[in-house]
Amino acid sequence: MSRLAIVIPTYNNLPELRRCLAALEQQSFRDFTAYVCVDGSTDGTWEYLMQVRLPFVQALQHPDRRNRGRSAARNLVLPYLSKHEWLVFLDSDSIPLPDWLEEFMAAAPTSEEVLLGQILYFSEDNPNPWAEYLQWREKKRGLRVPRPFHFVPTNAMVPAQAFLKLGGMDEKIRRYGLEDAELGYRLLEAGLRFRYVPTARIWNLVQYRPLPAIIRLYDMAQHNLPYLHQKHPRSREEMFGGKWLYLPTYRLFLRMVFQPMIARWVLGKLEKYPWLIRRWAVRYLVAYAIGRGFWRKKLSLPPLKAERPSP
Repeated sequence: MSRLAIVIPTYNNLPELRRCLAALEQQSFRDFTAYVCVDGSTDGTWEYLMQVRLPFVQALQHPDRRNRGRSAARNLVLPYLSKHEWLVFLDSDSIPLPDWLEEFMAAAPTSEEVLLGQILYFSEDNPNPWAEYLQWREKKRGLRVPRPFHFVPTNAMVPAQAFLKLGGMDEKIRRYGLEDAELGYRLLEAGLRFRYVPTARIWNLVQYRPLPAIIRLYDMAQHNLPYLHQKHPRSREEMFGGKWLYLPTYRLFLRMVFQPMIARWVLGKLEKYPWLIRRWAVRYLVAYAIGRGFWRKKLSLPPLKAERPSP
């Protein structure tokens, strides 16, 4: 029985998964099992895993081999958690540094803690304002007292039995976004504390540019954010500006600021701005997309085909 279970959901990104598993082979801490949860991939991922049979990897998939979303994919690990002390979250498009697991264990975690590692974002298409924004947001995360909405299952470690007792991820959240924050709130309600461990680092490949990323946030705000508010009412005050989204006076002000004409102009000029201005411009577009989605207003941005394709 290994101490750590690493859960890696994957869907049609075999090249990135190979790179991720190669990095896991280089870990200085070796007492782990990596559960690769294949979420209905059609790119040969399952066949690859059956062929290479890495000694530290256990491949899992849904009985019907269909795509069911990241929450359901991660939950495939639930029947195996009684064998492990800790559950470590990792995405298949991430590259952990060789001392990643060793640094988590060196932090001396307790059974009442959730450890949040540092994410170093990179893009194969530079400059990428979205990757720059994510890296800036990660730096801000490291300076704040961790909260449930800071929980990111790209790089985190939780007590395996706590995750098992909570029943895993909420599989009702199938669309992109907020399944991590939802779990974060349940972990907090179960009495666990959050701690940031900046030395437990991974690289994460950013495969989106600003426009497709903003469209995903818009969809998230339409569908997943109301569900999160309903299930965890305190999130209304704590996430995405809190009262700015729903109190009439604040909402009126934001609707004056979040005008489609302004957003289109900011998006069109994005890559021409200096880096510091570009960072705040992306932040404006993020708030614009979340506000418009939550209020059920049209996004009113150029169609996705107008965006330069992602690599």
